[in-house]
Amino acid sequence: MSGGDKVMLVLHDDALSLGDAAVWLRGCRDGWPRADVVLVGVVVGELYDNARLHGAPPYVIELVLDRAHDVVTASVGNRVSRVTSAWRRRSGLLLVEALSEQWGALVRDGTTTTWAEILLDQD
Repeated sequence: MSGGDKVMLVLHDDALSLGDAAVWLRGCRDGWPRADVVLVGVVVGELYDNARLHGAPPYVIELVLDRAHDVVTASVGNRVSRVTSAWRRRSGLLLVEALSEQWGALVRDGTTTTWAEILLDQD
């Protein structure tokens, strides 16, 4: 990641399109192998879609690179917009589960953060 091992984008409303967020995300991964760029992009896209579907702004997209273990932890936080029943994994979170080493969600103080640890190509 250019400029450090942790980057964050805060979206205060829905005015920023997913395309604009994708441009930001591509810039964060400048110089990475193409397979890693695509992998992280898909996972972050699914986490962001999930946040927009079930939550409310602000949306906080964060990437943290652990160089020692070749892992990126991607997370998307949002404000809870309504009380829901237990989580049900649908296609988006099933895809996140399949593409990541592990994933989860933390709900507290009126916010939800969904995260995934992504193993990068070690070649």
